[in-house]
Amino acid sequence: MSESSPKPVMRPYKRHILVCTGPRCAPESSPAVYQQLKDRLKELGLHEGPNRIQRSQCHCFGICKQGPLAVVYPEDVWYHDLTPEKMERIIQEHLIGGRPVEEYVFYRQSHPAQAGSC
Repeated sequence: MSESSPKPVMRPYKRHILVCTGPRCAPESSPAVYQQLKDRLKELGLHEGPNRIQRSQCHCFGICKQGPLAVVYPEDVWYHDLTPEKMERIIQEHLIGGRPVEEYVFYRQSHPAQAGSC
């Protein structure tokens, strides 16, 4: 019988935002948008504690158009054409305030529990 490694520890978080920083759709701007997100979450104290926002950068979402792109969970809301100004609104209105920024949304997955409640 082999010894198993200890499981990784995941700190609780309120929301998770993933930003595509892949090389195809917006290589000139997506890394800066992600860096801004990272810096702002730290400035706002949202990188730790009960209201922590988990952030991740991803190589590719497979859409490769109108990037930079981001998706926020658990709401499963997808954003397109991100700029630093748009990311700031997403941070303030969605990640903190809980209201998606509708004019930047291009997709929203329907979940059975949310059907008809948009």
